[in-house]
Amino acid sequence: MEERARCEFCGREILGEPELRVRRGKSHVYCSEFCFRLHFYKAPRITYEALKRMYSLRCVSVKLD
Repeated sequence: MEERARCEFCGREILGEPELRVRRGKSHVYCSEFCFRLHFYKAPRITYEALKRMYSLRCVSVKLD
């Protein structure tokens, strides 16, 4: 079975197309532009589970008609 790539920032398994970036000649793999930006600006590491918890505590769902 083929092992899937993991995001370098949050460690989440990448199911779709990864966000591929080359910085200073080295290739990097991210699950999203969001994780790339967090890594680029040297934000403290956060796991995917912690991100989900943060969003559930600080965000509300808005129903669109």
